[in-house]
Amino acid sequence: MEMLEGGRAWSVVFSVPALVLLGVFFIYPFGVIVLHSFTEWDGIGPSQWVGLDNFKDLLDDEAFRTALKNNFLFAVAVPVQVLLSLVIAVLLYERTPGWRLFRAIFFLPVVISPVVIGLMWTAIFDLYGPINVVLDSLGLDGVSRDWLGDSSTSIPAIMLVVLWATFGFNMMIFLAGLSSMSPTLLDAARVDGAGWWASLWHVIVPAQRRVIELVVVLNLITAFSYMLPFVFVMTGGGPGHDTYVSELLIYDEGFNFGRLGYASAISVALFAVVSVLMFAYVRMLRRREV
Repeated sequence: MEMLEGGRAWSVVFSVPALVLLGVFFIYPFGVIVLHSFTEWDGIGPSQWVGLDNFKDLLDDEAFRTALKNNFLFAVAVPVQVLLSLVIAVLLYERTPGWRLFRAIFFLPVVISPVVIGLMWTAIFDLYGPINVVLDSLGLDGVSRDWLGDSSTSIPAIMLVVLWATFGFNMMIFLAGLSSMSPTLLDAARVDGAGWWASLWHVIVPAQRRVIELVVVLNLITAFSYMLPFVFVMTGGGPGHDTYVSELLIYDEGFNFGRLGYASAISVALFAVVSVLMFAYVRMLRRREV
């Protein structure tokens, strides 16, 4: 009993540094943001309490509605990201010829700065970039356009870039999950005559359900909190506000327009939206388990 109590005491001691860091770098800043969301503040002078006025203004803010809509559009692409990453991970797990080289190539974008990725793809999507050069050479000059400057193609183009940039990370998570799966499951499926796709859907997907859930959650969070570097570099939110996302709106309101109180309100609203989505997703998963 004494040893057990001593172990609990040491576990509390070793938890203190992590709890201090959590409080200093997450809980305290979040509390400050929530407090400032009820004020009008320029970041320099004293703040003025305005209550719920900032949140009321959000309901009439066309830029906020457009930004949130675009974040949801990025979230809609999550199933494609997850499925593609899983399929490629399974092919690499089965050691398809050249799997070591492909694994390195697919993971390479993960270690590249999003700013560098954005600049590179901006040049590729440029009116005089490689895509349009190839189209023109094939006699498809009528299809070529300024892909990031056209409101009908700007969002899909950014989606493609985000998929390329995050694909390797998702793939490595799936590879880690597959490495912990018993190979006898696939062997039994093959003995029973299951093809590759049948083994994927009926063996691998059920066995990797927890990993798939983790990847889905991470990509949903990415869709609402990781778009800023790509959009900022590639389009700046344009043309007009067509590619605006919530993070860019927070940046503009806080640092370009000096409305840090309003920017804080947008941050709190975005946190609430993501929390509701995560809660609904977890509830849906629990119902399936019952």
